[in-house]
Amino acid sequence: MPHISIVTPVYNEVAGTLNALVDRLATALTSVAADYEVILVDDGSRNDAWDSICAISGANPKVKGIRLARNFGQHSAIAAGLDHALGDWVVVMDSDLQDRPEVIPELYEQAKAGYDVVFVDRAARPEGIFYRFVAATFYKLLNFLAGQQYQRQQGNFSIISREVVEAFRQVADSDRFYGGTVRWLGFRQTSITAPHGERFGGKPAYNLRGRFRFAFHLILGYSTRLLYVAIVLGLVMAIISFVMAANIVVYTIANPELPVPGWPSVMTAVFFTAGVTNVMLGLIGIYLGDLADRSKGRPRYVVQRRVGDLPKTATKKIESLAQQRRAHRVQ
Repeated sequence: MPHISIVTPVYNEVAGTLNALVDRLATALTSVAADYEVILVDDGSRNDAWDSICAISGANPKVKGIRLARNFGQHSAIAAGLDHALGDWVVVMDSDLQDRPEVIPELYEQAKAGYDVVFVDRAARPEGIFYRFVAATFYKLLNFLAGQQYQRQQGNFSIISREVVEAFRQVADSDRFYGGTVRWLGFRQTSITAPHGERFGGKPAYNLRGRFRFAFHLILGYSTRLLYVAIVLGLVMAIISFVMAANIVVYTIANPELPVPGWPSVMTAVFFTAGVTNVMLGLIGIYLGDLADRSKGRPRYVVQRRVGDLPKTATKKIESLAQQRRAHRVQ
Protein backbone atom coordinates (compact mmCIF):
# COMPACT_ATOMS: atom_id res chain seq x y z
CA MET A 1 0.00 0.00 0.00
CA PRO A 2 1.62 3.31 -1.03
CA HIS A 3 2.11 5.94 1.62
CA ILE A 4 2.05 8.82 -0.85
CA SER A 5 0.27 9.10 -4.20
CA ILE A 6 1.21 11.71 -6.78
CA VAL A 7 -1.67 12.70 -9.07
CA THR A 8 -0.83 14.83 -12.08
CA PRO A 9 -2.97 15.57 -15.16
CA VAL A 10 -1.18 15.38 -18.50
CA TYR A 11 -2.19 17.19 -21.66
CA ASN A 12 0.06 17.22 -24.73
CA GLU A 13 3.25 16.93 -22.69
CA VAL A 14 6.34 15.62 -24.47
CA ALA A 15 8.30 12.55 -23.39
CA GLY A 16 11.19 14.64 -22.08
CA THR A 17 8.91 16.50 -19.68
CA LEU A 18 7.32 13.32 -18.31
CA ASN A 19 10.66 11.56 -17.89
CA ALA A 20 12.11 14.56 -16.08
CA LEU A 21 9.00 14.73 -13.88
CA VAL A 22 9.27 11.07 -12.83
CA ASP A 23 13.03 11.32 -12.21
CA ARG A 24 12.70 14.45 -10.07
CA LEU A 25 9.79 12.92 -8.16
CA ALA A 26 11.88 9.84 -7.36
CA THR A 27 14.68 12.05 -6.03
CA ALA A 28 12.36 14.30 -4.03
CA LEU A 29 10.45 11.42 -2.45
CA THR A 30 13.60 9.62 -1.28
CA SER A 31 13.55 11.51 2.01
CA VAL A 32 9.78 11.15 2.45
CA ALA A 33 8.65 7.61 1.65
CA ALA A 34 9.98 4.68 -0.35
CA ASP A 35 6.47 3.38 -0.96
CA TYR A 36 4.82 5.82 -3.33
CA GLU A 37 2.94 5.81 -6.62
CA VAL A 38 2.77 8.27 -9.49
CA ILE A 39 -0.53 8.44 -11.37
CA LEU A 40 -0.28 10.22 -14.73
CA VAL A 41 -3.73 11.03 -16.11
CA ASP A 42 -3.72 11.64 -19.86
CA ASP A 43 -6.56 14.09 -20.45
CA GLY A 44 -7.12 13.23 -24.11
CA SER A 45 -3.74 14.43 -25.39
CA ARG A 46 -3.39 14.87 -29.14
CA ASN A 47 0.27 13.95 -29.26
CA ASP A 48 2.12 10.79 -28.15
CA ALA A 49 1.82 11.53 -24.43
CA TRP A 50 0.00 8.25 -23.76
CA ASP A 51 2.72 6.23 -25.48
CA SER A 52 5.27 8.00 -23.29
CA ILE A 53 3.25 7.18 -20.16
CA CYS A 54 3.05 3.51 -21.16
CA ALA A 55 6.80 3.39 -21.78
CA ILE A 56 7.60 5.03 -18.42
CA SER A 57 5.17 2.73 -16.58
CA GLY A 58 6.74 -0.32 -18.22
CA ALA A 59 10.18 0.71 -16.98
CA ASN A 60 9.03 1.89 -13.53
CA PRO A 61 6.32 -0.09 -11.66
CA LYS A 62 5.66 2.89 -9.38
CA VAL A 63 4.30 4.85 -12.34
CA LYS A 64 0.71 4.20 -13.37
CA GLY A 65 -1.31 5.73 -16.17
CA ILE A 66 -4.93 6.53 -16.95
CA ARG A 67 -6.07 7.63 -20.39
CA LEU A 68 -9.39 9.45 -20.60
CA ALA A 69 -11.57 8.88 -23.66
CA ARG A 70 -11.36 12.57 -24.58
CA ASN A 71 -10.32 15.92 -23.14
CA PHE A 72 -12.59 16.31 -20.10
CA GLY A 73 -10.60 19.15 -18.56
CA GLN A 74 -7.84 19.43 -16.00
CA HIS A 75 -10.07 19.12 -12.95
CA SER A 76 -11.86 16.05 -14.28
CA ALA A 77 -8.45 14.49 -14.83
CA ILE A 78 -7.51 15.31 -11.23
CA ALA A 79 -10.77 13.70 -10.06
CA ALA A 80 -9.92 10.55 -12.04
CA GLY A 81 -6.52 10.40 -10.39
CA LEU A 82 -7.99 10.88 -6.91
CA ASP A 83 -10.51 8.11 -7.58
CA HIS A 84 -7.61 5.71 -8.23
CA ALA A 85 -5.08 7.01 -5.66
CA LEU A 86 -4.41 4.59 -2.79
CA GLY A 87 -1.95 6.59 -0.67
CA ASP A 88 -2.41 7.83 2.88
CA TRP A 89 -1.45 11.23 1.48
CA VAL A 90 -2.05 12.51 -2.04
CA VAL A 91 -0.08 15.23 -3.78
CA VAL A 92 -1.80 17.00 -6.67
CA MET A 93 0.48 18.88 -9.06
CA ASP A 94 0.89 19.92 -12.69
CA SER A 95 3.02 17.82 -15.02
CA ASP A 96 4.90 20.66 -16.74
CA LEU A 97 7.36 21.05 -13.81
CA GLN A 98 6.17 24.55 -12.95
CA ASP A 99 5.10 22.80 -9.75
CA ARG A 100 8.53 21.75 -8.48
CA PRO A 101 8.77 18.17 -7.11
CA GLU A 102 11.49 19.34 -4.72
CA VAL A 103 8.79 21.14 -2.68
CA ILE A 104 6.99 17.88 -1.78
CA PRO A 105 9.12 17.07 1.32
CA GLU A 106 8.28 20.50 2.76
CA LEU A 107 4.61 19.97 1.92
CA TYR A 108 4.68 16.60 3.66
CA GLU A 109 6.40 17.95 6.78
CA GLN A 110 3.83 20.75 7.09
CA ALA A 111 0.99 18.25 6.67
CA LYS A 112 2.45 15.99 9.35
CA ALA A 113 2.41 18.97 11.71
CA GLY A 114 -1.36 18.52 11.96
CA TYR A 115 -2.90 19.75 8.70
CA ASP A 116 -5.17 17.86 6.31
CA VAL A 117 -4.63 20.26 3.40
CA VAL A 118 -1.50 22.20 2.50
CA PHE A 119 -1.40 24.39 -0.61
CA VAL A 120 1.65 26.00 -2.20
CA ASP A 121 1.84 29.76 -2.63
CA ARG A 122 3.96 30.25 -5.75
CA ALA A 123 6.64 32.92 -5.34
CA ALA A 124 8.88 34.60 -7.92
CA ARG A 125 6.48 34.12 -10.81
CA PRO A 126 7.61 35.89 -13.99
CA GLU A 127 4.81 38.45 -14.35
CA GLY A 128 4.69 41.95 -15.76
CA ILE A 129 3.24 44.95 -13.94
CA PHE A 130 0.16 45.09 -16.16
CA TYR A 131 -0.50 41.37 -15.73
CA ARG A 132 -0.21 41.64 -11.94
CA PHE A 133 -2.69 44.53 -11.91
CA VAL A 134 -5.19 42.70 -14.10
CA ALA A 135 -4.80 39.47 -12.11
CA ALA A 136 -5.23 41.25 -8.76
CA THR A 137 -8.40 42.98 -9.99
CA PHE A 138 -9.70 39.75 -11.46
CA TYR A 139 -9.22 37.78 -8.23
CA LYS A 140 -10.89 40.47 -6.14
CA LEU A 141 -13.94 40.26 -8.40
CA LEU A 142 -13.78 36.45 -8.38
CA ASN A 143 -13.64 36.28 -4.57
CA PHE A 144 -16.58 38.69 -4.28
CA LEU A 145 -18.77 36.74 -6.69
CA ALA A 146 -17.70 33.25 -5.61
CA GLY A 147 -17.92 33.97 -1.90
CA GLN A 148 -14.55 32.33 -1.22
CA GLN A 149 -11.00 33.55 -0.76
CA TYR A 150 -8.95 32.32 -3.72
CA GLN A 151 -5.29 33.27 -3.68
CA ARG A 152 -3.71 34.29 -6.96
CA GLN A 153 -0.46 32.64 -5.91
CA GLN A 154 -2.13 29.25 -5.38
CA GLY A 155 -2.82 26.68 -8.05
CA ASN A 156 -3.57 22.98 -7.68
CA PHE A 157 -0.19 22.12 -6.13
CA SER A 158 -1.06 20.69 -2.72
CA ILE A 159 -1.07 17.70 -0.43
CA ILE A 160 -4.25 16.30 1.11
CA SER A 161 -4.91 13.54 3.63
CA ARG A 162 -6.79 10.32 2.99
CA GLU A 163 -9.81 11.73 4.83
CA VAL A 164 -9.95 14.70 2.47
CA VAL A 165 -9.66 12.40 -0.56
CA GLU A 166 -12.59 10.31 0.64
CA ALA A 167 -14.64 13.44 1.35
CA PHE A 168 -13.78 14.82 -2.09
CA ARG A 169 -14.94 11.62 -3.75
CA GLN A 170 -18.29 11.87 -1.96
CA VAL A 171 -19.07 15.23 -3.57
CA ALA A 172 -21.49 14.33 -6.34
CA ASP A 173 -21.14 17.54 -8.36
CA SER A 174 -20.31 16.87 -11.99
CA ASP A 175 -18.24 20.06 -12.15
CA ARG A 176 -16.06 19.64 -9.07
CA PHE A 177 -13.13 22.01 -9.24
CA TYR A 178 -10.28 20.67 -7.18
CA GLY A 179 -9.20 23.80 -5.29
CA GLY A 180 -12.73 25.12 -4.77
CA THR A 181 -14.06 21.77 -3.58
CA VAL A 182 -11.17 21.15 -1.19
CA ARG A 183 -11.61 24.61 0.35
CA TRP A 184 -15.36 24.06 0.61
CA LEU A 185 -14.84 20.72 2.40
CA GLY A 186 -13.11 22.45 5.26
CA PHE A 187 -10.66 20.40 7.37
CA ARG A 188 -7.54 22.03 8.77
CA GLN A 189 -5.82 23.93 5.97
CA THR A 190 -2.69 26.01 5.56
CA SER A 191 -0.12 26.90 2.91
CA ILE A 192 3.61 27.21 2.36
CA THR A 193 5.55 29.49 0.03
CA ALA A 194 7.88 28.04 -2.59
CA PRO A 195 9.56 29.34 -5.76
CA HIS A 196 7.64 28.84 -8.98
CA GLY A 197 9.35 26.48 -11.42
CA GLU A 198 9.97 26.96 -15.12
CA ARG A 199 8.00 25.08 -17.72
CA PHE A 200 10.15 22.24 -19.10
CA GLY A 201 8.86 22.55 -22.65
CA GLY A 202 5.83 23.08 -24.87
CA LYS A 203 3.12 25.70 -24.55
CA PRO A 204 0.72 26.32 -21.65
CA ALA A 205 -2.69 24.68 -22.06
CA TYR A 206 -4.49 27.56 -20.31
CA ASN A 207 -4.98 30.81 -22.23
CA LEU A 208 -6.80 33.96 -21.16
CA ARG A 209 -10.09 32.72 -22.58
CA GLY A 210 -9.74 29.44 -20.72
CA ARG A 211 -9.04 31.21 -17.44
CA PHE A 212 -12.14 33.38 -17.75
CA ARG A 213 -14.26 30.34 -18.66
CA PHE A 214 -12.87 28.49 -15.64
CA ALA A 215 -13.59 31.47 -13.36
CA PHE A 216 -17.15 31.74 -14.65
CA HIS A 217 -17.87 28.06 -13.98
CA LEU A 218 -16.23 28.42 -10.57
CA ILE A 219 -18.56 31.29 -9.69
CA LEU A 220 -21.55 29.42 -11.08
CA GLY A 221 -20.77 26.20 -9.23
CA TYR A 222 -19.92 27.58 -5.80
CA SER A 223 -22.05 30.68 -5.33
CA THR A 224 -25.41 32.24 -6.15
CA ARG A 225 -24.14 35.79 -5.81
CA LEU A 226 -24.69 36.49 -9.50
CA LEU A 227 -28.42 36.27 -8.82
CA TYR A 228 -28.07 38.78 -6.00
CA VAL A 229 -26.15 41.06 -8.35
CA ALA A 230 -29.13 40.84 -10.70
CA ILE A 231 -31.45 41.84 -7.84
CA VAL A 232 -29.25 44.82 -7.03
CA LEU A 233 -29.28 45.88 -10.67
CA GLY A 234 -33.07 45.69 -10.63
CA LEU A 235 -33.25 47.86 -7.52
CA VAL A 236 -30.84 50.39 -9.01
CA MET A 237 -32.95 50.46 -12.17
CA ALA A 238 -36.10 51.09 -10.12
CA ILE A 239 -34.43 53.93 -8.17
CA ILE A 240 -33.18 55.55 -11.36
CA SER A 241 -36.63 55.32 -12.92
CA PHE A 242 -38.18 57.00 -9.84
CA VAL A 243 -35.57 59.76 -9.99
CA MET A 244 -36.26 60.30 -13.69
CA ALA A 245 -40.02 60.44 -13.06
CA ALA A 246 -39.56 62.93 -10.22
CA ASN A 247 -37.31 65.04 -12.42
CA ILE A 248 -39.99 65.18 -15.14
CA VAL A 249 -42.66 66.16 -12.58
CA VAL A 250 -40.48 68.94 -11.14
CA TYR A 251 -39.59 70.15 -14.64
CA THR A 252 -43.28 70.29 -15.62
CA ILE A 253 -44.26 72.21 -12.47
CA ALA A 254 -41.37 74.66 -12.79
CA ASN A 255 -41.90 75.23 -16.54
CA PRO A 256 -45.64 74.86 -17.26
CA GLU A 257 -45.39 76.85 -20.46
CA LEU A 258 -42.70 74.61 -22.00
CA PRO A 259 -43.44 71.26 -23.63
CA VAL A 260 -42.18 68.17 -21.84
CA PRO A 261 -39.49 66.35 -23.91
CA GLY A 262 -41.03 62.93 -24.24
CA TRP A 263 -39.32 60.49 -26.56
CA PRO A 264 -35.69 60.79 -25.31
CA SER A 265 -36.65 59.93 -21.73
CA VAL A 266 -39.06 57.22 -22.86
CA MET A 267 -36.53 55.56 -25.15
CA THR A 268 -33.80 55.78 -22.51
CA ALA A 269 -36.05 54.15 -19.93
CA VAL A 270 -37.16 51.44 -22.36
CA PHE A 271 -33.64 50.50 -23.42
CA PHE A 272 -32.34 50.60 -19.86
CA THR A 273 -35.22 48.49 -18.55
CA ALA A 274 -34.98 45.97 -21.38
CA GLY A 275 -31.22 45.64 -20.99
CA VAL A 276 -31.26 45.01 -17.26
CA THR A 277 -34.23 42.64 -17.58
CA ASN A 278 -32.40 40.60 -20.20
CA VAL A 279 -29.32 40.44 -17.98
CA MET A 280 -31.36 39.13 -15.06
CA LEU A 281 -33.21 36.60 -17.22
CA GLY A 282 -29.91 35.49 -18.72
CA LEU A 283 -28.37 34.88 -15.29
CA ILE A 284 -31.41 32.91 -14.16
CA GLY A 285 -31.30 30.93 -17.40
CA ILE A 286 -27.64 30.06 -16.85
CA TYR A 287 -28.37 28.63 -13.42
CA LEU A 288 -31.37 26.70 -14.76
CA GLY A 289 -29.23 25.32 -17.58
CA ASP A 290 -26.59 24.26 -15.07
CA LEU A 291 -29.24 22.47 -13.01
CA ALA A 292 -30.46 20.70 -16.16
CA ASP A 293 -26.93 19.49 -16.93
CA ARG A 294 -26.48 18.21 -13.39
CA SER A 295 -29.80 16.34 -13.50
CA LYS A 296 -28.60 14.25 -16.47
CA GLY A 297 -26.25 12.35 -14.19
CA ARG A 298 -23.44 12.03 -16.73
CA PRO A 299 -20.10 10.72 -15.46
CA ARG A 300 -17.38 13.22 -14.66
CA TYR A 301 -14.98 11.42 -16.98
CA VAL A 302 -14.68 8.24 -19.06
CA VAL A 303 -11.59 6.05 -18.76
CA GLN A 304 -10.41 4.53 -22.03
CA ARG A 305 -7.29 2.68 -20.87
CA ARG A 306 -5.18 2.00 -17.81
CA VAL A 307 -1.56 1.00 -17.47
CA GLY A 308 0.31 -0.18 -14.39
CA ASP A 309 -1.08 -1.72 -11.23
CA LEU A 310 -4.42 0.05 -11.29
CA PRO A 311 -7.71 -1.70 -10.49
CA LYS A 312 -10.41 -1.56 -13.17
CA THR A 313 -12.87 -0.62 -10.45
CA ALA A 314 -10.99 1.69 -8.14
CA THR A 315 -13.92 2.38 -5.81
CA LYS A 316 -14.11 -1.08 -4.24
CA LYS A 317 -10.38 -1.33 -3.62
CA ILE A 318 -10.20 2.14 -2.10
CA GLU A 319 -13.20 1.51 0.13
CA SER A 320 -11.61 -1.75 1.32
CA LEU A 321 -8.38 0.07 2.14
CA ALA A 322 -10.34 2.80 3.92
CA GLN A 323 -12.05 0.19 6.11
CA GLN A 324 -8.66 -1.33 6.96
CA ARG A 325 -7.32 2.09 7.94
CA ARG A 326 -10.33 2.83 10.12
CA ALA A 327 -10.04 -0.58 11.82
CA HIS A 328 -6.34 0.05 12.45
CA ARG A 329 -7.13 3.40 14.11
CA VAL A 330 -9.68 1.77 16.40
CA GLN A 331 -7.17 -0.85 17.49
